[in-house]
Amino acid sequence: MRQVYRFFSLRIKLIAMLLLVGVSAALAVGGTAYWMLMRDFNAAAHAQAFGNFQADIQAYLGKYGSWENAQRNVPFPEFVMHRRGEGGEVPQQARGDVSIPFREPPFRFLLTDPHGRVLLATAGYATGQKVEDEILRQAKPIRMGNTVAALALPVGIPQLSAQDQAYLEAMRKALWNGVLAAGGLAVALGLLLGARFGARVRELTVAIRAMRADGELRQQVPVRSRDEMGELAETFNRMSQELAQAHAELKMTSARVQSQSQQLKELSIRDSLTHLFNRRYFDEQAAESYRQAVEGGWPLCIVVGDLDHFKQVNDNLSHAVGDEVLRRIGAVMLHGIRRSDIVARYGGEEFVIALADSSEEQALARCEALRRSIEEHPWQEVDPQLRVTISMGLCGDTQRGSVEKMLAAADSALYEAKRGGRNRIVRCGQTVESVL
Repeated sequence: MRQVYRFFSLRIKLIAMLLLVGVSAALAVGGTAYWMLMRDFNAAAHAQAFGNFQADIQAYLGKYGSWENAQRNVPFPEFVMHRRGEGGEVPQQARGDVSIPFREPPFRFLLTDPHGRVLLATAGYATGQKVEDEILRQAKPIRMGNTVAALALPVGIPQLSAQDQAYLEAMRKALWNGVLAAGGLAVALGLLLGARFGARVRELTVAIRAMRADGELRQQVPVRSRDEMGELAETFNRMSQELAQAHAELKMTSARVQSQSQQLKELSIRDSLTHLFNRRYFDEQAAESYRQAVEGGWPLCIVVGDLDHFKQVNDNLSHAVGDEVLRRIGAVMLHGIRRSDIVARYGGEEFVIALADSSEEQALARCEALRRSIEEHPWQEVDPQLRVTISMGLCGDTQRGSVEKMLAAADSALYEAKRGGRNRIVRCGQTVESVL
């Protein structure tokens, strides 16, 4: 559930980011366009108003010669009303009659003489008042020929006509419609791009979840573009393939190491010629078997066997024949014992056996079967003159105190078997005379 939440959270964040960028861009474009519209509109209105005002002033001064003469004859606003009516811009009746008001300019102008004395007062200035030099520097000259007759400075807030206001309102609506359209487009693009991005992220997420050590590490996702997401998909596919290959090689190496480790373990506990256990391993396991037998009250028998006249085999038939004899003895012994028994080559032609949970009578019967198997083995296959027998000593007395003492007793019984003529089994405590 947490993973699903993270996925949807990422998609929602992406969509929100696209929406924010789109809406912000739309608002920025709309606001900039509106500011430029108002700037250009005001500049055009200002230029037109100044042009009309300048023409009116030039006509006023041109008719009466100077501002003082003109003011004595007719006030400037009344002159302008008559002049606009005569020019046909706004129809108007004669002076004193009810007239159609002419269109007022969007800007009002403060008019001064070239020295900054107010001629036409407005916006807190009085006629004859001297205008500050800082304000005066912003004024525009009104010329009569090559002479500056007056200075004009727009003041106050522009008074727009109903036509201008309607035009600006239409432009504002158009801009708002554009902003809303851009916002809607941003929403649609955000949802579309978010869904596409989410689907591609989902493909990667599913593939990554499937990459488990106990599963298939080799996962592939489709490369649907050449952008960063496509590069990410290609990188993931390559990494997945390399990881799967490395994992397979690691498993093979691990299996090989385990096999080699097992082989080394076997080599460390087995005799390389006979494949029986070696003396060190036998001593460890026999001691453990003795402990369990004493604690559990179970029988345990230790057998020591030695090949008869084996030195003559090496001297008369060669050491190669002697090695083959030892190999075959190992095979016969492995075949003739139980899984619970431990048989080892103790050194040279000497062998030891630990028979767990076996009484002396049971151990004697098993050893007798081994003796006969060795005696009856087809040794002529190795050499026509070859004959091999074994003598054994057996001890089943766990009260002797240790497995080493049982081995010593079995070795003494072996000596009695050798002294009694070989190729026989003697239990500890017996003598040649008693066996015979």
